[in-house]
Amino acid sequence: MSKKIESPVDRFPGHVILSDPLTYPQVFAFEDAIKAANEQREKDPENFGRMFYCWLPGILPCVEEWHIKGIPEHPTQDTFPATPRLAAANLMGWLVGELTVLQVEAEVVPN
Repeated sequence: MSKKIESPVDRFPGHVILSDPLTYPQVFAFEDAIKAANEQREKDPENFGRMFYCWLPGILPCVEEWHIKGIPEHPTQDTFPATPRLAAANLMGWLVGELTVLQVEAEVVPN
């Protein structure tokens, strides 16, 4: 079963379909990307663009379908929009947040 999420970013309206549940390769890619982004932030805390770029290898494998205006049907690290900067940052933050929620939900064991 997949999970449809609506973009809250005005500049990038639409939705994506996330894999749900995530597979081991998807989880590992996401975890590796978060680690790389954190390392990048420690190395150059003012360069958020590079940190966002580090997130993409963890986000892209987890999205089954892209239906967001301004994003290609099959985006890559090289084709993902980086501008306008604030909107792109909000988009990345939203995606990372949603994937984090999805991963945490999967880790919660019901009583």
